[in-house]
Amino acid sequence: MTHPLKSVMDQADGFLLIGDSEAERFPALSFHAFTGAGKRFHCLDLGGLKVSRGKTPGVPVYSSVAELPQDRDDLALVWVHPRRAVDAVDVAHEAGCRRIWFSFHTGHRDAVAKARALGIEVVEIGRCPVYYLDGAPVECRAHTLLAKLTGTVGRPPQLDPDAKRRELW
Repeated sequence: MTHPLKSVMDQADGFLLIGDSEAERFPALSFHAFTGAGKRFHCLDLGGLKVSRGKTPGVPVYSSVAELPQDRDDLALVWVHPRRAVDAVDVAHEAGCRRIWFSFHTGHRDAVAKARALGIEVVEIGRCPVYYLDGAPVECRAHTLLAKLTGTVGRPPQLDPDAKRRELW
């Protein structure tokens, strides 16, 4: 049986990756992983970054929903500091996202509550989506292996923002 979060990543096509370069939370490694795996996605940066950086530099990054291409699905992956997570939920809602995945140290209880109040389904709070990505880069494979060895990858989705964190392993 396929893990529900693996199904989310397998079926994601044109998802929205939300980061915040101003707070040093541009998801460069995830951006690289999704690009390398051939996933179609769009990145919106709350800090106003216009091109990607890190291992996949120079790819256009958007700073507003109005700039985003229309060819996106309903999933938002959030990679911001908890204090900006509510802003990321607002962006996801404005972009028409109906599902949201809060990555490492992002799922602040206020943001989760706001997402639910807006009718956005929370699919995960805490784990990295790259764990469930086919074709992840070498940098991510070691971390994913650790998460697999500790059992983190196989556990059901974390949906309680107040639960004990199990984000890294």
